Amino acid sequence: MDLYLIPGLGTDKRLFRKLDPGSHDLHFLEWPVMPEGSSLADYARALASHVDAARPHALIGVSMGGMVAQELAPITHPQKVVIVSSWKGPQEMPQPLRLLRGTHPERILTPAVLKPMVPLIRWQMGVADPDDVKLFDQLIAVHSIDQLKTQVNACLTWGGPDHVVKDLVHIHGDHDRLMPVANIHGAQVIAGGSHFMVHSKAREVSEAVKAALGAG
Repeated sequence: MDLYLIPGLGTDKRLFRKLDPGSHDLHFLEWPVMPEGSSLADYARALASHVDAARPHALIGVSMGGMVAQELAPITHPQKVVIVSSWKGPQEMPQPLRLLRGTHPERILTPAVLKPMVPLIRWQMGVADPDDVKLFDQLIAVHSIDQLKTQVNACLTWGGPDHVVKDLVHIHGDHDRLMPVANIHGAQVIAGGSHFMVHSKAREVSEAVKAALGAG
């Protein structure tokens, strides 16, 4: 089966470098450059042409990628949707983030503002191991500030899918500071998993993904 892997906000396919989802054909989707004000549904429509919907496939998305996977599902009709460290709608957002909806906090982002925030962002993401820190610091420089603003706004304003996502599996860490598990419903929980667990706990996440796909 074809697996389409969708990374998190501000990242790229390197996020999945330790993931082993089994003997499937892997396809890595990368974030397109999108205009200001784009929604997650817009991102899904932009990515849809990169998915061969005529072939059996699954969508695997991390964080923002998990939200976009849910928007992609009614377009490509996957056999399975696996979301990791993600949300199924604004009801799973922590209260402080819900309060930011509509206030456009991303507008304050500039290189000068972002740089001193990096240690706090690492902490929220659960990035501590030197290998994780090295990758995270590489990933945070992947996208322009304007594109990061567009991605942040798309996530904060997402109202959740307006359809039922069939065959959805949610995998979440119980040490996720950015998306606390207390707000998450119906997920398979990875003990000690942070928001960065697709890399930092790749073995555990890989086993959960393989099980979700029926290969574990």
